Amino acid sequence: MTTLNINNTKFYYELHGTGIPLVLISGLKAEHDAWFTVLDKLAKQYQVLIFDNRGVGQTIDSGEPFSIETMADDTMELISKLGLKKPHVVGHSMGGAIAQDIAKKYSGEISSIALCNTFKKCNDLSRKVFSDILILHQSGASSVDILDAIIPWLFSEKFLTPEFIETIRKISSDNPYPQSLSDYTRQLKALYDFDSRDWINTINVPTLVIGSEEDRLATLKESQELAASIRGAQLIVMSTSHSSQIEQPDNFIKHLNEFYNDLTSQSR
Repeated sequence: MTTLNINNTKFYYELHGTGIPLVLISGLKAEHDAWFTVLDKLAKQYQVLIFDNRGVGQTIDSGEPFSIETMADDTMELISKLGLKKPHVVGHSMGGAIAQDIAKKYSGEISSIALCNTFKKCNDLSRKVFSDILILHQSGASSVDILDAIIPWLFSEKFLTPEFIETIRKISSDNPYPQSLSDYTRQLKALYDFDSRDWINTINVPTLVIGSEEDRLATLKESQELAASIRGAQLIVMSTSHSSQIEQPDNFIKHLNEFYNDLTSQSR
């Protein structure tokens, strides 16, 4: 078990590969392995950091409330302690909210951000979905029952084959570190409190926004508005639902690589 103590919290993390540092930040309820479809290929080109946020997986904290800003500070402290210089930061969903906060507060310490299937503030439908999941937690539902309620919101219908559903159900049922009601409640509160609308236009780091045509949790319109709010941001639209890196991993990596290659060319 690879851990670092940061801000009275024991963070679980993994480093893969060598090269330019690349930090992948997971979303609500998601552990470090949410990047399993892209990790191996990215690690052939970059030094990739994945980790469990507060309130999920093998990261252990005090159980106190926290904010998206807290998680941004956590991420940067982890980056600093691991000696990663000017990393590219990629955030999915809630991880994209964390990445926005990092760009606002630590612009001089990162090379870029990629905001994937995320938002300035949770829309009403997302809040209803996430609150329904909270009710399931409160009722004592199993991890598989909770997963079954989330699945239709994460993936497009064409992607949801019986084989895939069975695979992720098994992964969920076998998880030795299921998220507790308390931890989900704390993550959800942090996400609900996040709102970058008043300061998003102050972000001044190179930014890629990845949106998806079928995403209802972070709609394409929200991705378009996010990109329009950040000076010089690039927008990529994928034909997926919320989990773009899982549905189309090769395309996801392609878009990241093209963005980073363009940045390298511009710096010469």
